[in-house]
Amino acid sequence: MKIIERLKTVFRKITKTGTEGVNDDELVARITLVNTLSLVLATLIFIVGATFIIITPRLSIIIPSSIEFFATLFAIYLNHKRRYWAAAASTFLIQCVASVYFGILLSNIIELQAMIIFLISIIYLIFQDRPTRRVALIVAICILTMLETYYHYHLVSTIPLSIHAAYIFRISAMFGVLTLIIVVSRPYIHSNDFNKQLKRSNHFKKIFVYQVTHELRTPLNAIYGVAQLLKREIKLDENLKSIEVLVDQLLLASNHTRNIVNDVLDMAQIESGNTDTISNEAFEITPFIEKLVDVSRVIAKSRNIKIKLSISEMPQVIIGDALKLNQVATNLLGNAIKYSDKGSTINCYITGNQTSWSLHIVNMGNHIPEEKLKTIFDPFITDKRKYTEGAGLGLYIVQNKVNSMNGTITAESSPSGINSFKVVLPLIAGSLEDIQLDMLEEDNITDLSDIHVIVAEDNEMSAMLVSRFLKQIGCSVCLTANGSEVLEACQKRIPDIIIMDYHMDIMDGKDTLIRLKRNPLLKKVPVIIATGDAFLESRDQMIAAGASAFVEKPLDYKSLVKILNQQLHPLSGELQE
Repeated sequence: MKIIERLKTVFRKITKTGTEGVNDDELVARITLVNTLSLVLATLIFIVGATFIIITPRLSIIIPSSIEFFATLFAIYLNHKRRYWAAAASTFLIQCVASVYFGILLSNIIELQAMIIFLISIIYLIFQDRPTRRVALIVAICILTMLETYYHYHLVSTIPLSIHAAYIFRISAMFGVLTLIIVVSRPYIHSNDFNKQLKRSNHFKKIFVYQVTHELRTPLNAIYGVAQLLKREIKLDENLKSIEVLVDQLLLASNHTRNIVNDVLDMAQIESGNTDTISNEAFEITPFIEKLVDVSRVIAKSRNIKIKLSISEMPQVIIGDALKLNQVATNLLGNAIKYSDKGSTINCYITGNQTSWSLHIVNMGNHIPEEKLKTIFDPFITDKRKYTEGAGLGLYIVQNKVNSMNGTITAESSPSGINSFKVVLPLIAGSLEDIQLDMLEEDNITDLSDIHVIVAEDNEMSAMLVSRFLKQIGCSVCLTANGSEVLEACQKRIPDIIIMDYHMDIMDGKDTLIRLKRNPLLKKVPVIIATGDAFLESRDQMIAAGASAFVEKPLDYKSLVKILNQQLHPLSGELQE
């Protein structure tokens, strides 16, 4: 067994000759294939040649076989010298010449058309450029035509052999060609099997991500909903002020958990190749950033870390993707808090000029080595050191969010431990007039008192919470647990709007939407999909089925009211997100 393992090691080492330092996977595959072919061909030439010499020692076979043996191995040396094209060309041409010579000399024993066809089949594997492929194909076809012509007319005398010797050589030639076919095809069959396994693995990973995030969003929706209702009750009842700090902590924890779930979904979307779409809106930059920093200050307080904010040379209102900016700033501040020294200060600088603005976060912690800075935005870094372990998913997603907004992000670290992350984004200045009225607090909305809403939710806790909130703002609510009950409720009273979960038993959201849109009396009723399934494919399916709007779980009640107003009093025909 040890001898076999050693032979395998030597074989692998020889086939990898010339691949050291080559980063192009396709080139590595071609180099390895040429080396493998050369080594296997040389072995076959040696075995068949030795057999021929034992049976009939003829110089017309011994000398050409010896030349072919050493010339074939020379291709490995050429790859070692990094002359990759020459190695591939020599391997191909040597076998073409050998096929012609031995095909003519031994035509009474073996016919080598199969060898030429084999050479044609590997042209596209060992050569990269099209001109070389064309020339090689023409050469191989010409040789094949020449051999066929010779076999028909028998223009040259062949070597006379006994029936027994001829049988041995025929079997050897057949075995040799089959060996070459197996050697060449095996890695590609393995690659195909691996790709199938990879696709299957990715499919199960997607299902796993969906199940985990969906199952997490259901209880999180209840927690977040309770916290929002408590916050509303506190505003209405001064006697509850004493618990406001606890409720704020609950909202903070819910938001943090929601961000983690969103990060997982963002990662899944990035890996599937789906790019983020930009949703620009006008907002006041100072209160926007101050609110983010205030939330982070609560987290930083547990480690006795202070956060200082400085905003300079920025317009009052900017136009951008507020959601993505929220994710970027929250991730960077969270990362800074996590890796800052206890009792230190994190500085957050917001500065602008005529064409761009920057978010610059500086903290004091351990020095990040230069080699780690180069990979700090890569996902799933396996090094267990402090910085690289915590800089995997969050920073990778941040970079993708920044890139989607046509911005840049850089990281720097000084030997003294001063670390900084700087995001630079295009600056589009706005005005207060650009900020739409639909950003008002839901407490100021009074036009929902006569609205009849059907809520389809199979989770009792979630259904109870959203029903309670809708009743608080004046809506009349009909609770249902699935699509079939929605259709029954619609027959009793046509609703003004439907809020429906996507995944439900008996009849899910998609089938229910299709049935609703087929009914002339119900097809114009707006349907809001409230779901924990945030995958774009699911959204596309629901859009095709007729969904009017989406709201992700855990439900943000301010956003829900905003969408209710947009759908009941539409400003446009666009799908709201």
